[in-house]
Amino acid sequence: MDKVANHPDSNVNDSIFPRGLPWGSSMDRALTVAQLNHFDCGGIALSVCMSHKVGDASSVHCFLRDWAALTRSSNTIRPSPYFVEDSILPSPIGPLVYPVHGLNVETSTHYVQKRFIFSSTKLSALKSSIEVQNVTSNEAVSALLYKCAASSATVVNSGLFKRSQLVQFSDLRQIISPRLPPNSIGNLLTVFSSPIYHNEEELKLPKLITDIRKSINNLSTRNNVEENELAIEMLHVYRTGMEPRHKRKCDVYISSSICKFPLIQDLDFGFGKPIRASIAKGPFDKNMVLMKTYDGGIIEVFICLNEEEMCVFEHDKHLLEFATPAGH
Repeated sequence: MDKVANHPDSNVNDSIFPRGLPWGSSMDRALTVAQLNHFDCGGIALSVCMSHKVGDASSVHCFLRDWAALTRSSNTIRPSPYFVEDSILPSPIGPLVYPVHGLNVETSTHYVQKRFIFSSTKLSALKSSIEVQNVTSNEAVSALLYKCAASSATVVNSGLFKRSQLVQFSDLRQIISPRLPPNSIGNLLTVFSSPIYHNEEELKLPKLITDIRKSINNLSTRNNVEENELAIEMLHVYRTGMEPRHKRKCDVYISSSICKFPLIQDLDFGFGKPIRASIAKGPFDKNMVLMKTYDGGIIEVFICLNEEEMCVFEHDKHLLEFATPAGH
């Protein structure tokens, strides 16, 4: 079990997930699928795939947390999730020219996912190296990953910088009025974007973090229901078939953080806390996910790039100053 849980190859880790389901289409399958894996050593691993038709990462966390609590103790008060449905973001009116479909996992073979560990000591060193006040771990790690990934793309592109921007997800539950309860179930997300950068000189960490903060502040000045950037963009995709990066006319790096969800602490099914949490490899390019997969102040990063860019990225000296490749 330990060899699978801590193996640096994402394909080995993914062996615990239902085959072909993670990030695939939910058109012809159950909306939520769980698989319990037994190891010869006596250990177990639980994997869950929930369709985005049901909810987002917060919804998954609520489901797993409540399931664990009910399994752990029969005296647990039965949870009452709040299903938002169409009350916040109404279903679209009018035809969707391109049908809603899952991502094609088969086309992801030329994308490589790697894992990198930021220890609490390295996180503190990274934040201290950035001349901006009160830098958060999410800000520092997201900025560093984006900088190194964009630099890797430049190397692969014969030294020519490719216009790009950083896009990050934000949970609507705490930023719309009135605020939604934390047990809200649904796709309650929006995105905020950095400016489009035109040269590598703009990718200095203090500037990137300042731009990230400006983008976050802009969320508080707009109507995040009627002006939901993510919803608008997804409707555009389904009505035109045009991917977001084509609409934005630049490379798009997407960063998601689920560090706020205490997966290790909350998911005790009665056997003790899990030794590790993880996510399945996805068929994405230029995608980064930050999460706390171990106890303590450690952040693990899952980053997916094309093969050429990953070969450069994983040897970036600035990255390796603060991050350790999984398995090392």
